[in-house]
Amino acid sequence: MHTIRIFHSLRHRDYALFWFTDTLGSLGHFVQEVALFWITYEITGSAMALGILGLCSAAPRLILGALSGVLVDRYDRKLLLILVQFVSAIPTVIFLAIYIFGTLAFWHLLVLEILSGSIRAINPSAAQSILAELVPREDILNAVSLYTVGFNIARIAGPSLGGLLIIWIGVAGCYATFAVTLMLSGVGMLFLRTNKEPSTKREENFLHEFKEGFHYVWHAPVILSSIVAAYTFAVFIVTYQSFLPVFAKEVLQVGPDGLGILMAAPGLGGIASLSFLASVGERWNRAMLLWVMTTTTPIFLMLFCASPIFWLSVLLLALVGAGQVSFRTISRVIIQIEAPRNLMGRVMSVFNLDQGMRSIGSIVMGTSATLFGASLGLALTAAASLIVTTTLFYRLLGKRE
Repeated sequence: MHTIRIFHSLRHRDYALFWFTDTLGSLGHFVQEVALFWITYEITGSAMALGILGLCSAAPRLILGALSGVLVDRYDRKLLLILVQFVSAIPTVIFLAIYIFGTLAFWHLLVLEILSGSIRAINPSAAQSILAELVPREDILNAVSLYTVGFNIARIAGPSLGGLLIIWIGVAGCYATFAVTLMLSGVGMLFLRTNKEPSTKREENFLHEFKEGFHYVWHAPVILSSIVAAYTFAVFIVTYQSFLPVFAKEVLQVGPDGLGILMAAPGLGGIASLSFLASVGERWNRAMLLWVMTTTTPIFLMLFCASPIFWLSVLLLALVGAGQVSFRTISRVIIQIEAPRNLMGRVMSVFNLDQGMRSIGSIVMGTSATLFGASLGLALTAAASLIVTTTLFYRLLGKRE
């Protein structure tokens, strides 16, 4: 019954359209991402370069992410999402022009990632906030879970397809695929029907609205605990995927197809974890589930760092992905249920700042991998995450009680 019910929200026409278009855009993104990581390591041969690339991708989200929440609460979320899809194709086309007609250098990749990250900074808050406009309140939990399923389907298929496309049609083919999916996603969203007006009056002071979101989060213990854990994950855990080319080439000795499998494994684990949430998520204490996921995920990442066997590494990455997805799904459900509609965009933007904090994580992991090697370096950052989340999360839950 739980397996069947996970598709329950697709009976709503506009949610189904949003789900398919958003999943398509995510698929293209992951195809492009595996090509980006591969070409970066081909050009530089440096783990630190991968960390710097991650910094350039994530930094705009950190700087612009919180401000985007005010825009999401002020303006039509559908229009914002459509603009993001179409404008995001610009850096992709620029890359193709340089790659085909010029000489691609590392600095080109950095500049284009800054541009792309700046354009897409608004996307997470807008996409997650619009869910409440597409389904009734009683279907929000299902809609958020299914949204995560779509993302993880793309997370599995995208890297695997990207690894194969690098072999078949090259890096340029991966970027062209991304551009096409962006266009199709944007066109599909044109047909969404949302009737709700922006929840914030535009005459209100922008800075006041910005502060209002942070003030609410600070006084909502469960939401605050989720956000603190998300920030910790972002700094010490999440950017491990940027360094998978190092593990693929140097540790596990596999090519682009093997790298695609490694990058897809966390998504496979994420989808598997959703069936668990469907069966026990309503009966278990959500705060306790968050603590369990933030504890087990770094342990599995440390075990991955110690593994010399390809398929064991794939399994461990799947478990890491299961922990990540479970954590983010539960956190989003908590926010969707507890946060007021007129603050939804701003609360989501504060939560999604963890994506920007990956810029810090990229430097932390890049430095650690350079100093100690990829395996030991990432294991040390995972251990740091385990210590920090165990301490901070326990204290925040204690305050709630």
